[in-house]
Amino acid sequence: MVVLCQATDRIPANLTTVRTALTQAWNNVHTYYDQASFSRTNVQFDIAAAAATLDGVFTDFVDLSPDVQNVKAGQLGRIAAFAAQQAQNEGFNLNNYQMLCSVVFTNGDFIRAWGGTDTQTFSYDNGKPVSDPARIHIDIQLTQKINELWIHETANWGRFAHEFGHNIVSAPTATGDGTATLGEDVYGSDLVDSSAATAQDFELMGNHDSHPIFTGYHLEKLGYYGGANVRALDWDRNPHSEEVDIMAHGLSEDSDPNRVHIVKIKVSDALTYYVEVRQRPGATAQIFDDSIPIGGSANQGGVIVTRVIAGEMNNNQQTRFITLMHDDRVQTDGDIIEDPARALRITVVNDSVQARPLVCKVRVEWANTIANDPSGAFDLNVEPWDGDYQSPDIWVDRDPIGTFDNPMDAQGRPRGNGDKPWVNHINQFTARVHVSGATGATNVKVTFYAVSPPGVGDNGNWSPIAVKTIANLPASGFMDTFCNWVPVVDKHTCLKVFASQQLGEISGDNNGAQENVFDFQAAGGSPTEPLFIRTAIRNPLDERRAIHVSLRGLPIGWVAQIPHSWIWLDGKSEKEIDIMIWPIADVNMYQYGKNREGRLPGLAPVKVAGFIERSYTEVIGSAQQVVGSRFYPIGGTFYRVGVRKRGSIRLEAEGKSERKDSIRVQGAVAPARADQRVMIDIVLPDGKTHRTVETRTNASGQFSALLKLTDNNKKLQSGPHVVQGFIHNASELSDAESTVVTVMR
Repeated sequence: MVVLCQATDRIPANLTTVRTALTQAWNNVHTYYDQASFSRTNVQFDIAAAAATLDGVFTDFVDLSPDVQNVKAGQLGRIAAFAAQQAQNEGFNLNNYQMLCSVVFTNGDFIRAWGGTDTQTFSYDNGKPVSDPARIHIDIQLTQKINELWIHETANWGRFAHEFGHNIVSAPTATGDGTATLGEDVYGSDLVDSSAATAQDFELMGNHDSHPIFTGYHLEKLGYYGGANVRALDWDRNPHSEEVDIMAHGLSEDSDPNRVHIVKIKVSDALTYYVEVRQRPGATAQIFDDSIPIGGSANQGGVIVTRVIAGEMNNNQQTRFITLMHDDRVQTDGDIIEDPARALRITVVNDSVQARPLVCKVRVEWANTIANDPSGAFDLNVEPWDGDYQSPDIWVDRDPIGTFDNPMDAQGRPRGNGDKPWVNHINQFTARVHVSGATGATNVKVTFYAVSPPGVGDNGNWSPIAVKTIANLPASGFMDTFCNWVPVVDKHTCLKVFASQQLGEISGDNNGAQENVFDFQAAGGSPTEPLFIRTAIRNPLDERRAIHVSLRGLPIGWVAQIPHSWIWLDGKSEKEIDIMIWPIADVNMYQYGKNREGRLPGLAPVKVAGFIERSYTEVIGSAQQVVGSRFYPIGGTFYRVGVRKRGSIRLEAEGKSERKDSIRVQGAVAPARADQRVMIDIVLPDGKTHRTVETRTNASGQFSALLKLTDNNKKLQSGPHVVQGFIHNASELSDAESTVVTVMR
């Protein structure tokens, strides 16, 4: 049921023209879902003849400010009540409908739209007495729930289809898939790093105005493919290789038993890869995929591979649950998509088995590694982690880029983690890849992974967050490459990098490394509160085993506690525990920052290691000697906990400054300490663009900084500028954040 809603001060000049445009939009939605579902979903609609007149002016209901541009959340129910009443007044029975679309007339002004809710009751009362002729009282009760969406009259039909999609099933949860299908958007508008939304050009729940069809995950969940057209594979550590012909989603479902529409590779309950073929319409009546990125494809299409996190995947990365495993274009002949941590390779063998609908042949293989070539001419290398579970070839770089919390080593790499990561901000996760031998290497694929919390053992619970390609590595040289990493919580995270092995490489055994992000602060006075560090204990074996845990490196003046000396785990399973570490004396008794009078070490470098018991029943030799048992190390993690005085920060922002394109920010930390690192962050009115400045406090604990207000187009934006200050990885004070200050410009 579609109802146009108009504010008292914004009325269409020609209602017929508006209704005609709405009819065309919903006709396109009908065609889209009819084609996408192979006629399984039939979108039928009615449009009310007259508009519902709201009891207020336009600004009562809509906020057009740049950071909102939407119907006000508190007015959704009010608008829907007027729409329902108008439909009922015209004789429509809402019990016969599954969805109510309230179209807010904006006279062409853009709003984002709402969808994904339902109700069984429409109610509104303007508070006037019953005897008042101006009283409005709406109370409509339905026999079943009806889904709702709110949109504006000139929205692209793709937005109508997108919001409709939010309503056809329940929304997903963060920790499980449940009945989820179309709840979460996959575009980048509300991400700190919008480039993380890599699949948006191939997904209706992403860049909807370019009309892509759904990706494989949604098409399968919606039941739009018969079971015979989904080739389901379960990844394991046993060698596997097969070639599959995959057909693009055209205007009719494939009936050839030797082809499928989707290859689905399940890695774990949380992580699945979908392989599919996409193609533009050409001269056909196909209404979708007319603008998908095809690069130089000769057949207007090719293969895409998406990573889907449909359950709980602890990678501490702000991302979308559907992302591409390659660059933003279809893959064609010879292209290879990899998850090197699992030795998983997907190769486009033939991108033109059939021209239309396009059929491509792909090879799916795992545990079939490229053989080492001892006579090869080159060898890729990422330096592995050391005894402290850190690699010098992996580091983090936050704003300001290029300066680090830790000093450089002799090879120009920052020591330790480089910088302490900044939560909910873009950090650069950087890796250095070396090559040795007689020649260099070209087109080196580097895959970045993260898992949180890190811990003892490796059960393969890694999620790839980005893939980058180094075009050329000069002989006996190296190259640094990075991906953006936006951690969502301030907790211990393990980062891993793989440079994919290449044909003719001397050895692929040294192509990967990992790094623990391990800096923590024990903040307080007397006594200092214990620091609880979440740690995962993982069983790397396929069988149930006891994982023994030990703790090393605790200095004098510190205490640590592990809740269990060993933990029984099923094969490939894991359990999270809290390891407590804390200083036992007054904070002033420790050496940290400029407090050199303390007698106790201010830094506790603690290692947590894991072991698996290996017992033997065999006997050897003529003497039938019993073989001794041993403990096999399975890795561990490193926590560096430093003493800090509990700090706080106060910030003020001036509306004017000495420069038109900047604002002056000043404030102070408490207790007053000199030379403490302070980060100032400002969000421009568009709600996306950040500007960051790092400064230091003076002897009185005060600081001042000038922040530029120009956006990426070097223009000034008008509206609210949101400013906040942070004590971040300072030498004497614990991390803290100021209250948010808003400056209008």
